[in-house]
Amino acid sequence: MLILAAAAWGAGYTFEKIVLETLSVRWLMGIRLLCALIIMTPFLMPRLRRVNLVNMLVPGLILGVTYWAAFSLQTMGLTTIAPGRNSFLTAIYCVFVPFLVWIMTRRRPAIRNFVAAAICIVGVALISLPAHGGVGEIGLSLSIGDLLTLGGALLYGVNLVVTGFLTKEFDVPTLTYLELFIAAILFLGCALLFDPVPGLANFPPRTLWSMVYLTLVSTLIAQNFQNIAFSQVPAAQGSLILCSESLFGMLVSVLVMHEELAGTHLIGFAVIFIAILISEVRIQRHPKKTRQSESS
Repeated sequence: MLILAAAAWGAGYTFEKIVLETLSVRWLMGIRLLCALIIMTPFLMPRLRRVNLVNMLVPGLILGVTYWAAFSLQTMGLTTIAPGRNSFLTAIYCVFVPFLVWIMTRRRPAIRNFVAAAICIVGVALISLPAHGGVGEIGLSLSIGDLLTLGGALLYGVNLVVTGFLTKEFDVPTLTYLELFIAAILFLGCALLFDPVPGLANFPPRTLWSMVYLTLVSTLIAQNFQNIAFSQVPAAQGSLILCSESLFGMLVSVLVMHEELAGTHLIGFAVIFIAILISEVRIQRHPKKTRQSESS
């Protein structure tokens, strides 16, 4: 489920970029979540009637607000940077997860997590180098889009850690429904306050088909798969699998959007991926078997 969710979200970066050509961030996310909720409601209605929604309101509110904040920053970052770059910077949430667990549970991360964080900073620095420039022009060029994306990555980490805790205590489909419902209210409310209402001209076929993918695959299927899986898999372990979305995101962006990459950017992506692996992969040490003395 997590691998499928990662693939769905990775491709979704490119489709989000297409939709953002004609819609604002808030309308994109609000319409996307509203359509997903309309589809989910008939199937979940019997379950929603059985569970105690009052007890689940606070957990749903926590997930919904962190989901809304993370997607707001990440998608706003996507308006100014390429989908592949956006997906790799977003994947840094995997490095954040152990430290967020430390803050919430007082469990100190392993040494490898500190090493991974340092290596990840190097990777971000390499990505921030300009794609073109002569001698004397090399310098860091983290744009506002990069910084927004990194902020979104941090909030994604918060959302994943909280999801890991809550899905083990509450009904997962209902929790996912409340998460999307609260996030949809926030996105649509902000869209009505700050953005012009879109018309038919904002929905050409290219945008419509992209919205269909984002609604059915990236939201309806992937989000439910993630939450169901996190009820069985630890947050740190699950985040490693989800970080593969950056590879899918880069591949689709290069194939569809023809994203151009400099050598330093490719090295930076590789360094970030190595940092993620160092942070999350555990090498099990098996104790040596003691030789038993032969009995005569």
